Amino acid sequence: MTRIIIKKLIMQGTSFRRTIEFNEGLTIISGEKTSGKSLILSLIDYCFGKGEKIDLSVQKELSNFCDQIYLEILINEDVITLNRDLKKNFDKIKIYFCPFIKVDEFTPKIVNLKEVMSMLMQKMGINEYKLIRHKQHSTEKEIELISFRDVFRYVYIHQHELGTDNFLGNKSTFKANKNPHTFKMIFNLIEVDKDTLNEKIVEIENAISSARKEIIGLQSYLKDRDAEDPIKLQLKVDKVAQEIEDRKREKAEIVQNSNVNENKENQLYIKLKRDLKSIADEVFNLRSEEKLLNLSISSKSLLLEEYEAELIEVKETLELNYKLVIANQTLECPLCNSQINHHHTDIFSDNNETEVILQKIKKEIESKRSLVSGLIETDIKKIKRINQEIINFNQKREIFDEAIKVFSKKTEVPFLSQLETLNSIINQLTKKQEILRESLRIYRKIEEKENFIIEQGVEVERLKAKLSALQIKGEEKENTFNFLNQEYKAFMKRLKYELFEDSYIHKEKFIPYYNGASVYSHESGGLLESMQLSYLGAILKSKEVGYAKGHPGLLMVDSISKYVGTLKNQDPEVSSSEEISKAQVRDPEVYEEFYKILVELGEYHQIILVENTPPPQFDKIYTKYTFYNGKDGLINEEMNELKEVD
Repeated sequence: MTRIIIKKLIMQGTSFRRTIEFNEGLTIISGEKTSGKSLILSLIDYCFGKGEKIDLSVQKELSNFCDQIYLEILINEDVITLNRDLKKNFDKIKIYFCPFIKVDEFTPKIVNLKEVMSMLMQKMGINEYKLIRHKQHSTEKEIELISFRDVFRYVYIHQHELGTDNFLGNKSTFKANKNPHTFKMIFNLIEVDKDTLNEKIVEIENAISSARKEIIGLQSYLKDRDAEDPIKLQLKVDKVAQEIEDRKREKAEIVQNSNVNENKENQLYIKLKRDLKSIADEVFNLRSEEKLLNLSISSKSLLLEEYEAELIEVKETLELNYKLVIANQTLECPLCNSQINHHHTDIFSDNNETEVILQKIKKEIESKRSLVSGLIETDIKKIKRINQEIINFNQKREIFDEAIKVFSKKTEVPFLSQLETLNSIINQLTKKQEILRESLRIYRKIEEKENFIIEQGVEVERLKAKLSALQIKGEEKENTFNFLNQEYKAFMKRLKYELFEDSYIHKEKFIPYYNGASVYSHESGGLLESMQLSYLGAILKSKEVGYAKGHPGLLMVDSISKYVGTLKNQDPEVSSSEEISKAQVRDPEVYEEFYKILVELGEYHQIILVENTPPPQFDKIYTKYTFYNGKDGLINEEMNELKEVD
């Protein structure tokens, strides 16, 4: 089965981290009201692309300590970590193709919510379904996407939906209209046309081609850095990390040994060394500025030479064409010996306008030449000022050098020079470590691209195979519903409800019915809850035998004791024994049967249940966390993992 298994939920801030881990089967999270139980499911929902952000004005402890949420999941054999900010960039999710513990070694893929939903659907091996429908109050049509968020309504059952007519978000017209199509997508009951499949195949093949080009570029980068072998690269990273730890240990020993000798002279020595370093930094900055100014003068000098050459050309043009006087001439025809007078002034009168333009160009060049010359003079003055400052700093440095020489004769401070040397080595090693880690992250990115190509290749083959079987056979649909109804009725019987002929899952509306009425028509909370859990259980059971391939095999339920469980008077004004009996919720055996069903489903699916007080026999085995109000809730400073690291 293609399943999504939630491994860890991590809440993290600058100085706080808490990790909640989950069983692969049934996990129960119990505790008092407002202790953070339901928040766990909300945060999982948030990481799976929930559109609304977490209301931090209500979740004050979460807001005070955390700004990021990580969710480590397993899809088939792939471990993926989803990361989403709580306070900014709400429309983006970072995807790390690794466990949470290794996120520092990987470069995340930052995508919008829709892209994450598409990625999850592809990982599960099902296609997003595009539904064409009419816009409200309009004759125009629009395309509506049935995505992972719609499938997730069959996974996460909120406490305000369980046992009510808002099951699967039914009170939202937008969600209710999409539910039948989502059900069909989960059970692969959608008929897809040939053109749509071919279009999807071309899209995936293009993505594969693009990924291959990216791999070539990344491999070229690693080759330039001499980091093509990932094993050697990892060994280098480990070696540098060990060297850094060794140098830090040496530094700690020196500081510890020097504490007994620390005195005022040592502090003065430290101050002198800092002043010298500050002077050296200032001189370095001034030299850099001088270098830039010299480059600027060189480029401006070249520009000035170009202006000089242009100016000479313009002057020569004016001299030749407009200053040279050509006298009037008498011309004689060589054939008839007749004579005519030729006047050159007519030609020059036509060119007066050109002369004006050339004079204007000459003036502009002279102006530019003057401007550049002025800028060069300014740069030269700056260089003179810089050189004077460098002279002053060097004089000051000579004084400090002499002071340190004299001072060193009077006091022994060998540990200071050792510390400076070690700090320099540690800084160099840290830079080297970061360069190596960057290469390692790029290698991880290549692995991601290669895995992507393999996955997409499998998807192409799956789509090509689907081209040969476009129509859903009536017999297959009939078998699917026969199995669903069988399991649905079996669960309802276990929950002590009589079996009627008109109790089934509707073949067109795809919702459960009991005694002729749908799950949205009954009013009894206990009956509705039983119908809903039986319906969801039947879907999970059908996945085990290969029908509901599009379901993630995951179920998250909040507070199943709302309408069943303990014998409790629901109305304090009820007095007679008969009225009390009618006002009581159903037999607690039904409540325990819910748990037995969840335990059975947990053999092949992950079930996460939030409940105040589970029955003792289940609480002891399956309760992973118990939260209390206040400081012992979900955001518990005593459980801060970063505190342990420090």
